[in-house]
This record gives sequence, C-alpha cells and structure tokens, in this order.
Amino acid sequence: MATGQAGSKFGLPIPAARAAIARLRHSDKLRLDGLHMHIGSQILDTEPYTRAIEAVAGLGDFGVYNLGGGLGVRYTYADDPPSPDDWIAGLAAAARRVLPGGAQIIIEPGRNLVAPFGVTVYRVVSVKGDDPRFVAVDGGMADNMEVALYGQRFEATVTGRVGGGRPVELVGRHCESGDRLISGVPLRDPRPGDLVAVAVTGAYCYTMANNYNGAMRPPVIFCRDGEARLVVRRETHADFLARDVAP
Repeated sequence: MATGQAGSKFGLPIPAARAAIARLRHSDKLRLDGLHMHIGSQILDTEPYTRAIEAVAGLGDFGVYNLGGGLGVRYTYADDPPSPDDWIAGLAAAARRVLPGGAQIIIEPGRNLVAPFGVTVYRVVSVKGDDPRFVAVDGGMADNMEVALYGQRFEATVTGRVGGGRPVELVGRHCESGDRLISGVPLRDPRPGDLVAVAVTGAYCYTMANNYNGAMRPPVIFCRDGEARLVVRRETHADFLARDVAP
C-alpha cells in the first residue's frame, strides 16, 4: 500500500516533478496553484510524513499543499496507529518548519474517519475439519476485497460467544482458494447458523464490493442509540441482470 516510492504507478519522482512544475509555469493555458502528495495507505507512524513534506518543500514555494492521507487505523489488536490529533500535530509541525507561511494545507483522512465505524456481519454456513478448521460464511471476497487484494488483516468474533476460542480459517463462499477472510482468527465454538462479526470494515469494503461468482451485494444498515435503519437495500437478481441486453 506504499505509493510514494520508485517504481510506483502513482505520482512523479522528484526530478520529474521539477520538470513538470517548470513546464506548467511556462504554460499560457494552465495555472499551477500547488502540490499534492500521497505516500501510501494504512501508515502507522508520523515520521514518513515528515520526510515527505521535507521532500515536497524542496520543489519550491506554493500557495496550496495537499498532504494527502494514509493515516492507519486499528484493524488488529497489534496495530498502534497515531491518533488523529497526533497525526495532525506532526503534519502541522513539519509544515510550519519547511513550508511557506500562509500556505493553505489540505489533508485527506478518509479511512480514519470511516473504517472504525463499519462492521460486517456474516452467517456461518459450514464448519469443516480440525487442523486446520475451516469456518465458511455467506460472504467473502465479493464484499471484502482488502484481504485478497493487499493482505489486510482483520479481527472477528462469534456474536453470541464474544472473545476467546481456538484459531480457525474464516473463509468465504467463492470458488477461489484465496477467498480467506481471516487466517488463524480465534472463534469460540463456531457452528452453522452463528453470526460472525468482522470489525473495522467501514472503508474499502462497500466501495470495492462486486458480483464475483454472481454474488449479490449485501445491504448497508446504519445503527444509532439502539435503532437501525436501512440505507442501501440488498441487491437482487433483477439488479444483477438489469444491464443485460436481450438478443
């Protein structure tokens, strides 16, 4: 999930950025107001941002600097990201030190704003084997591409028996060996019909949901103060076939 290094498809290396800035400044059609950087996603330290801001500062003085996003969130018990306050303080300190005074600073904390507030609830459809023990659910890589796409780790629990248990392979229903939601996650006595909750799915799950293997995308429900309301209905076969053109 690193985007600010040599070999990335994103952005421009520093020498190429200097050349692009020079071309834009000589253009009679375009106006260059500022610079944008984005060094990656799910970053759990503020130090890379300091180095990136210092690198951008060497490209000249501008009125606007978009410092991007990428602040990580706590997907697992082992993750220890900076708080939003600490992240902003680190960005501000570096900006004050090396960027021109009075410049407009923009940030993009999208994942950090939405990821912690989403939970995906699956129903167990089968339990197989002992070592490893496979717990299959009624979803998978069609509603959570983060695992298969770039190896994001999640935590989960059986909703009726929270916490504890032995490690299992939590797998999806799709015809792919790589359709594993969480490998080695502890679940307490999972059984067919149980509900399993996977936390921190508010970012990059709904937005990347797809119809792989003909899967229907699940609904989205907002919950607050003990009340629930439907905001996106469950997809139907009619939705899935709506774009087909009859012969």
